[in-house]
Amino acid sequence: MTEAPYIVLAAGGTGGHMMPAEAVADVLTNQGCEVFLITDTRGDAIRNAMADANRLVLKTSSHASGGTLSKIRAACSIIKSTIQVRRHFGERRPAVVVGFGGYPSMPAVIAARLKRIPYVLHEQNAVLGRVNRFMAEDARVVALSLENSQRVPKGAYTEVTGNPVRHLISKLSNIAYAVPFGFGEIRLLVIGGSQGARILSDVVPPAVAALPEEMKSRLEITHQAREEDVERVVAAYTEAGVKHRVQAYFDDVGSLLLRTQLVISRSGASTIAELSAMGRPAILVPLAIAADDHQSVNASVIEDAGGGWVMTERDFTPEALTEKLNFLLADPSALRDASDGMREIACLDASERLAGIVMSIVEKERTAP
Repeated sequence: MTEAPYIVLAAGGTGGHMMPAEAVADVLTNQGCEVFLITDTRGDAIRNAMADANRLVLKTSSHASGGTLSKIRAACSIIKSTIQVRRHFGERRPAVVVGFGGYPSMPAVIAARLKRIPYVLHEQNAVLGRVNRFMAEDARVVALSLENSQRVPKGAYTEVTGNPVRHLISKLSNIAYAVPFGFGEIRLLVIGGSQGARILSDVVPPAVAALPEEMKSRLEITHQAREEDVERVVAAYTEAGVKHRVQAYFDDVGSLLLRTQLVISRSGASTIAELSAMGRPAILVPLAIAADDHQSVNASVIEDAGGGWVMTERDFTPEALTEKLNFLLADPSALRDASDGMREIACLDASERLAGIVMSIVEKERTAP
């Protein structure tokens, strides 16, 4: 009897890395693999991603910011974590290691390379991240979420798989978008990624408050805010007389998107993948300090497809957002067209494609002389 393939997934830091890993883990598990997670403390704290997976939690830190001493500490943490992972691989050798980018994946991928274990990299964004760029040339496959991804090393072998979305999202993806015609509710979702976004809490409530009374009476807003901002956001919506639900964290994003008619959000990779899968039009506010400005590139893909509207942080003011909302909510056909544009770039079988790459490597390794 053939032993179940032992596959290690390395992801962490944010939901943008963890959610695709969870989606691929589900497919691999259903195909008879044993899946193990290597993550960091932040990834370990994300409650709705791979909660039941066996794991190794590393103490890694990014060297992307801070002074010389911070960078030295970060490098030491990666070296220490790489030794820890290499020891783990010595005790049990994986068939394949899959890195989902970010610094928490680096020790696992370096350890795989040192021990000659085949590894695959997945890039969620339209611009290849620093860790994936560094490790790309020796990867069996660099799996890209988008055609024409930027900053891919010339020597890397790439395949376009799309960005895996969770099973719940893909299952709900065929449900039609409800255009807000007539005098019914207009359901708006404000979400800033796994950590929320302060600028959304600063700008959206006053923008909504300035809308015409007839429009405000129809609005129902669900808003993810940072814990420290929840109270003031609730107060602002209450004063504006708008129906609202404000929380620091939502673990039912799939069901929220199902009801939503317009999203205001950052343009992280997982957010983009889920919005396109569900066909939900969006106003996107790219994070200005994102590495290599990748959120702006992500957002431009959506705008070019007609799936949404991009507002830079500089231009994202209450007055500008009020004007944009007035236009969109008064003309539902624009929202319907944007929903269609979102769906055109969705890749609903990305999990299966990436899992297929992993399994093909497993089979090649088993039959190699």
